[in-house]
Amino acid sequence: MLKVVGISGSPVKKGNTASFLAAVCESIQGDGVQVSFIDAANLNIGDCRHCNFCLTKQTKEEICGLKDDMQAVYPQILAADVLIFASPVYLMRLSGYLAKFMDRLRALLHGKVYRHALQDKVGVALAVSWFRNTGLETTLLSIVSGIITLGMIPVGGTGGLGAGAVSSKGGAGGFDRENRLGVLEDGYGLEVGKKTVRRAVELATVIKAGKAALAKNARSEPRVNRLK
Repeated sequence: MLKVVGISGSPVKKGNTASFLAAVCESIQGDGVQVSFIDAANLNIGDCRHCNFCLTKQTKEEICGLKDDMQAVYPQILAADVLIFASPVYLMRLSGYLAKFMDRLRALLHGKVYRHALQDKVGVALAVSWFRNTGLETTLLSIVSGIITLGMIPVGGTGGLGAGAVSSKGGAGGFDRENRLGVLEDGYGLEVGKKTVRRAVELATVIKAGKAALAKNARSEPRVNRLK
């Protein structure tokens, strides 16, 4: 079973960012793929304090020194094969909510027990903007930078940094009170998003199969008794 975890960094419940994330993930749900979601902005998560608890005192059960909702999230992250990070555009970059969540994954990079624990997991960046040309690419870049820093493998969209979409009609900024989820009308954004997450699943499947084959080969190799 391939496990995919989508993380929304928007404080708006069931808003455009969460809806974009859910919509693109519909294309990968099915046999052999399990998808779950984390609403990062609405969890009780503190800022990483760089106290270095994870470097010096981390145990298998106690991953971070801060006692908050991340304690329950860490096992889900560790079990995932694909992590999808989705953010609204905040001043040309990812939201503070998602940044805080990603900062707390430092415990899975430099931890005493969980060092480089996210290595070889596949990461995807998604972003939603109200207007065109107001930060989709820079927001995606800020997320991808975090993905790379964590040792994960980033997946692009159609030659880009991930997948972005606009939540106003045509990205022109018009407001329609009757349409709260304008992102679902961005056909091209949805198409690129679906292609991106499908590619992520494809790559994660190859990685998982390759690791299994390597492990099998290692077990089947004959042991050579060396004469002393």
